Amino acid sequence: MQSPASARIAAAAPAFVERASAGELADWLAYFEPDVVVLPGDESGRRAASALRRTTGDDTLVFDPGGHDPLSGSRRVGGVELHFAPTTDDLATVDPASTAFVLSGLLSLDVDRATLSTSLDGLTAYRDGLGPAAGDDAPVNLSVRLPAGYRREWEGLRVVGAGADAGVGDEPLVALDCRADGRVLERSLRRSTLGLRALDGVGETRARRLREAGFGSRAAVAEAGVAALAGLDGLGESSAERIAESARAVAAGEVVRRSDAPLPGGDPVFVDIETDGLSPTITWLVGVLEGSAEDGTYRSFVQRDPDDPGGAIREFLAWYDAEARGRQVVAYNGWTFDFPVLAEHVTEYCPEFEPVWDAMDRFDPYRWAVRDDNAVLPGRTNKLEDVAAALGHEPAETGLTGAAVARAYRAWMDDPSRATELDWDRFDAYCEDDVRALATVWTALAGSSRVVSETRSDRGADETTQGTLSDW
Repeated sequence: MQSPASARIAAAAPAFVERASAGELADWLAYFEPDVVVLPGDESGRRAASALRRTTGDDTLVFDPGGHDPLSGSRRVGGVELHFAPTTDDLATVDPASTAFVLSGLLSLDVDRATLSTSLDGLTAYRDGLGPAAGDDAPVNLSVRLPAGYRREWEGLRVVGAGADAGVGDEPLVALDCRADGRVLERSLRRSTLGLRALDGVGETRARRLREAGFGSRAAVAEAGVAALAGLDGLGESSAERIAESARAVAAGEVVRRSDAPLPGGDPVFVDIETDGLSPTITWLVGVLEGSAEDGTYRSFVQRDPDDPGGAIREFLAWYDAEARGRQVVAYNGWTFDFPVLAEHVTEYCPEFEPVWDAMDRFDPYRWAVRDDNAVLPGRTNKLEDVAAALGHEPAETGLTGAAVARAYRAWMDDPSRATELDWDRFDAYCEDDVRALATVWTALAGSSRVVSETRSDRGADETTQGTLSDW
């Protein structure tokens, strides 16, 4: 399935670029793989822009709207027409027939603390600069002086924040996937996951000590060995062992076991659910995979009617009872989201299936590995997509995120019409990719296990904290 053309724009404050180590910059760029890098905020990032141009090469555009001779005019990037406008004069050449996005630093928020109101500073001059391009077919307007996550329509113009505070203090680095259909999907990355700080137990101080000792990369730390690390000031043998294990997992892209705790045996059923948001009122899709990530059989249970919120779960549990009874159901981070949501919706919408649900054996590989400290996962983060990618899983190009899926279904719930109807096959493909990624992680965990048991898993009935959905 082909997703819409997309251009990725990564944002990072000039201060981050100037202070980051070479390894951290390389990590940031490798993670997002941007087509364009912008230096947001109110000040020029000339030194940062120069450093980025040396680091990224000719394939990545660098936009510093306040710098000397900034990038301007239209460029086709990733199949999407972007127009770079460092000044209002550059807006006059926007062609609304072909331009999907205008990227500038011309719009910012003006907050009146006395009246608790906000206005968009620069809007009048911006609209005047666009001229006819400010009409009904106006492009999406991205401003590097607005924070990531900002989205609002001003006088008919769609305005989106391009990360004014990205990388400042504790604010994450961000990237925007700008699609040809006008949608903008946001991704984020914590600074603490870059370079040596991505390793378990390594903060700024330990990262500095490791670099000073000659261990400037995760690969170097992995090769150093516990004895060499334990000899460093402030590192005992226990801490050195955890750091070495973490470095090995990330550098080699493999699961590293920390215990002999057994994984449950048997032939699992991998499950992922899609809902209408963080406080779900409906589980509208249950995706199921039997077998391996590459060759397993995928089936889905989809509820297209919002007025029957138990439909998908009812069909899933009927299938499980008839075809998979007694087999373990595996969900990544399941005890945090999937399992408690399903339990609540079974009780509320299809209580006749409660005996099937109560008898089901459930297992969460994330909790087993990370929270129970049985294994180190190789992703830069422990999110499913990061771990699976590090293990070799190639994600499907659906152009969707968890939050985008939830938003789309909510729009369908509010107004079921031809205009809001989902591309069901594409959304189903997104769910299928998640369960195949889960199977990839499971296989790696099972391959790393030194002990396999046929015993049943802990049901974790008290774990009902919900997780988060984000444009990731």
